[in-house]
Amino acid sequence: MSSTSPLDKGVLLASGVGALASFVNLALSIIGAVALSDLARGDLARGGWLLVSVLVARWLVAVALNEWSARRGATTRAQLHHQLPSLLSRPRPTNDAQSDLAWAIEQSALADDLTRLRASAGASIVAIIVIFFSAGWLASVITVGLLGLAVPLYRRAGRRSEALATEYQRRRVQLEERQLEILRHAPELRGLGAVDYGAREIAAYSDREHDAALRAIRVALESSLVTEFLSGVSIGLVAMVVGFGLLEGRLSLTRALIAVFATSDLFGAIRRYGVEFHRRDDAARAEVVLRSGALPEIDRADLFELREVVTAASTRPVNLRVERGARVVVTGPSGAGKTTLLETMLGWRAVVSGEVLRPASRVGVIQPTMTLLSGTLRENLLLGASVSDRTLRERLDELGLRGERFDDLSSELLADGRGLSDGERVRVLLARAFVAEVATLFIDDVAGLFDEATRGLVRAALTVRPELAIVEASVDRPLIVSPSARVELTP
Repeated sequence: MSSTSPLDKGVLLASGVGALASFVNLALSIIGAVALSDLARGDLARGGWLLVSVLVARWLVAVALNEWSARRGATTRAQLHHQLPSLLSRPRPTNDAQSDLAWAIEQSALADDLTRLRASAGASIVAIIVIFFSAGWLASVITVGLLGLAVPLYRRAGRRSEALATEYQRRRVQLEERQLEILRHAPELRGLGAVDYGAREIAAYSDREHDAALRAIRVALESSLVTEFLSGVSIGLVAMVVGFGLLEGRLSLTRALIAVFATSDLFGAIRRYGVEFHRRDDAARAEVVLRSGALPEIDRADLFELREVVTAASTRPVNLRVERGARVVVTGPSGAGKTTLLETMLGWRAVVSGEVLRPASRVGVIQPTMTLLSGTLRENLLLGASVSDRTLRERLDELGLRGERFDDLSSELLADGRGLSDGERVRVLLARAFVAEVATLFIDDVAGLFDEATRGLVRAALTVRPELAIVEASVDRPLIVSPSARVELTP
């Protein structure tokens, strides 16, 4: 991402808004102290007018800040959504939970609000000066001392709440996944007389999720009590100091109220940022997710090149150059790392060592586990591209996809390809790659899904595309392509 990305915009604006809000609130606190002092002296008209003005102004400030936060978040989301095509095109590890772009975009949309809170907390330190000139050195020393104690506690409370919230989310995802898994195997469990096992499994996961939720709620309440207690103690001690000052005649009521209100504003701003402090780490991780993934691209005859690449599944370095029109076959027994090598070439997995060069051209990937999208046959083939129905039918026909299920391009398909055989589903994925006019096609051990006649159709469709580079992984024969190069992997 460039230096003008949404992640870099609005920081100064957010900081300015936060600092301005802090100064405005401090000014309103001083005016509020003057208003209460006037009321205490019997000047009801002036005191009442000032007090109402302060309350209305505080409400307007709160509404304005909420509106600003909502608008900044919506703007950042819109900008990042606009960049989703480039973000999705970047290779990312498939097993990296933090590569969830939706999560990263949402966290980035909240980053300006966190910046505002941080700036507001920093600017609120000015209140210490106000406290010093209003109530003297003792009140300011008490405030600074308790502030030094409160800040780490606020941060710790926020981090504990975040850790337990993350644990709860993990437990909930585990429950949902386990429920879906049990439901998928329900007919088999009934046949084996093991329905009770499925029920016990779901109940156990549900109990763990419930326990995690209760712990998160309990810690959140405890953290809230601690932060509120420290804030109350700070205000109470300052009030005690200014109270003695009033009794001894050293302070006026106005100065005493200003000191108390300034202390309240100071700890309020610090507390708000302290409770949300854990979001700073989330925002930093989100920025890494949105900025990461850019890998070297080359503009040359080579489509892909591996230089002394060691993958997570094999310690043997692999050197490979895939030219246009190449037919590369990766073979080896199960567990040798064929799929891992292909996914490392694609950038879906990180290399252990070595270097992978990738082009900017389009790449097709065909794996037996890949699914279709919920939508029509036409939508699955086009993926938003502009191609005529005639061309779509030609791509289907050359792969032997004919008949009632494929004549109507508006027919609905489910994500799991229900109604299609595994071989038909894989051929639809292959037709989609042809429609996209990919420059390189990765085929991961799908030849066994076809009978000999279908393999002949697929082989013929690939043969008429001599510029298409193909990398096929297979445990053993039969192969779809006739290899021009071979990579043999061993466990």
